[in-house]
Amino acid sequence: MRRRTKRLWWLAASIMGLVLLYISGPRYPEMIINPIMAASPYTIDNVDSLVKAKESQITNLRPGNEAKLFWMDGLREKTSYALVYLHGFSASRGEGDPIHLEIAKRYGMNAYLARLDQHGLEDPDALLHITAASLLASAKEAIQIGKTIGHKVVVLSCSTGSTLALYLAAHQPEMIDALICYSPNIDLDNPATHLLDKPWGLQLIRLIEGGKYHSWDAPESAQMFWNTTYRNEAIVALRQLLDQTMMSETFTKITQPLLVLYYYKSDEERDETVSIPAMQEMFDNVSTAESEKAMYPIPNAGFHVIGSKHYPNDLATVWQYTTEFLEEQLRFKSLE
Repeated sequence: MRRRTKRLWWLAASIMGLVLLYISGPRYPEMIINPIMAASPYTIDNVDSLVKAKESQITNLRPGNEAKLFWMDGLREKTSYALVYLHGFSASRGEGDPIHLEIAKRYGMNAYLARLDQHGLEDPDALLHITAASLLASAKEAIQIGKTIGHKVVVLSCSTGSTLALYLAAHQPEMIDALICYSPNIDLDNPATHLLDKPWGLQLIRLIEGGKYHSWDAPESAQMFWNTTYRNEAIVALRQLLDQTMMSETFTKITQPLLVLYYYKSDEERDETVSIPAMQEMFDNVSTAESEKAMYPIPNAGFHVIGSKHYPNDLATVWQYTTEFLEEQLRFKSLE
């Protein structure tokens, strides 16, 4: 009996030691975010030069990845609505080509195609220095630019761009008038990623990935517009962003007209990057009027990115749902 009791004590002590080792392990530095925007430095007269000056300072920026302003008819004047495009994680504005500018031209909108912090760079340690706060700061800046070039703002976004758009729409509703979210990243499809911002999270992903980097395959035409190899620290930062923003308290504050499109054909043929159940939960919990929101699968999209010429399987259906939404909800009239 004493021997059995002694073994139990050793077992309990071992378990306690492992628990203490786990909770005292290294954690990726936590980044606190703030949705409130500071005073905007932009005016209709300086916004073009400020955007170009900022992008020109970055010496390792890939061609075609820089943030871009589009002026309807070439005039430097506010339009009734402006379109802001927020791209996804590891991407750039090429991700939304051609839909973003075709939408702007069809409805007579100025447009701003943003570049999120640390994205679009030629860097062997791509995305190493991004944080949840720096991603959000990029999105805030983009919305301020949108409000400078348009009286109202429609945000078209993909994946993590939608994470940022939804969060800012909840907390700065006066800045965003409608949301179009392609494959919104409400949560990652792999539930194991919830461990990444816990103790040993970075060490865990390095063990899984076999080193410091995550790599994925992209079509040749897409490789200039995505970082297909980047540091694993970036995925931890993304996990922190999701954990701090994508929650019911955010969703219930969203009141703007909302369109959600995503790839789903069957349980075997679906988006394997982001969680579709999490998308549905977000959609069900927003405070947008039922008549002003819509959510549709794109069965033939074939991939997480659904609005890009680099993944063009069913752009026609994405275009159809997007234009119908704008014409029905915002009463847009085509100029074509």
